[in-house]
Amino acid sequence: MSRWDDLSEGAHKMLADFDELDLADIAASYGAAIQRVRALHRPVEHCGRTICVECSGWADGSTDSSPAAHPCATIKALDNQETT
Repeated sequence: MSRWDDLSEGAHKMLADFDELDLADIAASYGAAIQRVRALHRPVEHCGRTICVECSGWADGSTDSSPAAHPCATIKALDNQETT
């Protein structure tokens, strides 16, 4: 008897569905999503400061919002750094 024998029928179905997933595809998709987020929150130079292009609303050399320092909270979270 395995530790999974006492699971409900629904749980067995869920595990069977999970087994059919291609974990390599999931990992690649996850990695691609992280790269898209990093591309959005890329650093740019503005008035002698390095700012986050996304958080600052960077457009045509100016910002729509107050310039947000880079690395921003999003990049820090991806890098597993504490935000202050």
